[in-house]
Amino acid sequence: MSNTTEEKSEEGEPAAPDSGLTMQSGNERVISRSTNRRTNRTAIVAIVAVVAITAVVILVWVFWRSGSGGAGRPVPAPRNIGVDQPSSTAPTSEVTISLEPEAATRAGIKTEPVGEAMIAGGAMSGPATTGVVQANAYRATPVVSLVGGILRQVTAELGQGVSRGQTMAVVSSDELATAQSRYLNAVAELDEHHKHHVRTVRLLEIGAASREELEQATTKLKTAESEVASQRQRLMLLGLSSRRIAQLKTPSQVNSEVMLPAPVSGTIISRAANPGEVITADKEILRIADLSSIWVMGQVYEKDLGKVVVGSGASITSDTYPGRVFRGRVSYIDPALDPATRTAQARIELANPGQALKIGMFVNIAFAAVGGAESTGPVIPKSAVQNINNQQVVFVEMSAPNTYAMRPVKLGLEVNGQYPVREGLTVGDRIVTEGSFLLRAEWLKSHPSQ
Repeated sequence: MSNTTEEKSEEGEPAAPDSGLTMQSGNERVISRSTNRRTNRTAIVAIVAVVAITAVVILVWVFWRSGSGGAGRPVPAPRNIGVDQPSSTAPTSEVTISLEPEAATRAGIKTEPVGEAMIAGGAMSGPATTGVVQANAYRATPVVSLVGGILRQVTAELGQGVSRGQTMAVVSSDELATAQSRYLNAVAELDEHHKHHVRTVRLLEIGAASREELEQATTKLKTAESEVASQRQRLMLLGLSSRRIAQLKTPSQVNSEVMLPAPVSGTIISRAANPGEVITADKEILRIADLSSIWVMGQVYEKDLGKVVVGSGASITSDTYPGRVFRGRVSYIDPALDPATRTAQARIELANPGQALKIGMFVNIAFAAVGGAESTGPVIPKSAVQNINNQQVVFVEMSAPNTYAMRPVKLGLEVNGQYPVREGLTVGDRIVTEGSFLLRAEWLKSHPSQ
């Protein structure tokens, strides 16, 4: 039995270890699963952390680039696109109207730039007065005859533009003829004395003449040369050119007529003689002035003299040009007052483009206040204004041919057929002044409900 028992035990010993190994393998599986779960969780956490750190680094880099690269850049202002879009139901916004060239020609459409005018009662305006336009005396030159005689011809008329060197008048003068004859005589005597001097030099060389005779011949030669130069200068003073004097060789070439050229370019502003008149030397026949620059002479009252100084600005307006302002500078103030009017003359010098201001024209003067500025504003003629749905509008010329923009405006009270513009236009804008009614009709045709 013991042997049987030992055999059973021996046979049973392997069974026990086998059972123990089986239990141990089950535990290893459980431990392995839990370990795998922890590893997965750790990997996920690590991946999330790496992604988060990467995102933070990218954001920091982006903000750093935007902060350094965009420093100092202007931020664009917000825009409201809808406001600028034209409305099809009312003329409250700017719309354009295009015409065919033939239609525009038939309508007689004319455009003019928006003018400007002084604003009455401006806070910065100085004293105002009236004045008279005069020619710039520093740019006026007379045409004077240096010889007396008969005025044969005057080729210039008042108001005519002339160029320097152009013939203005022709004078027939015995004095000129006499001067030419004297010049020819002086030339002949000079030639004779020159020949005598040459003969004396040759005689002296062979001992047939004395040194005293040579000195006398030399003196006569120099005197003759001086006389020729004097007569030549006299002819030039009388109006003969150097070329004409050089061509004067014989008495048959003597001419008693002298031509008076224009000394400067400009406009004829006065004429004091007519053909056929007998004139004396130094007689002024015409006066030429450069009217691109003019003077305006105004009267400044005694109480306003402290507000007007030399060098200050002045604005000139005229009823002839309602929408135009001419700007000048005070160049002179008379130091003496007129005892009757208690005023002093002030001279304003200004440019005169196109010779718009005429001599003798009455104008209005507005002096700029000392340390201030003039007050001006745009003005438009009454013919340029149309009314659509109780809204005053004008038509502005666009860059495209025969295309006009309808623009609402706010105007002041009408003064002498002119409206001051408060809103909508600036000085220099080209607007339709004739034919705007046709453009209004075209707009109403395309908007029948208005």
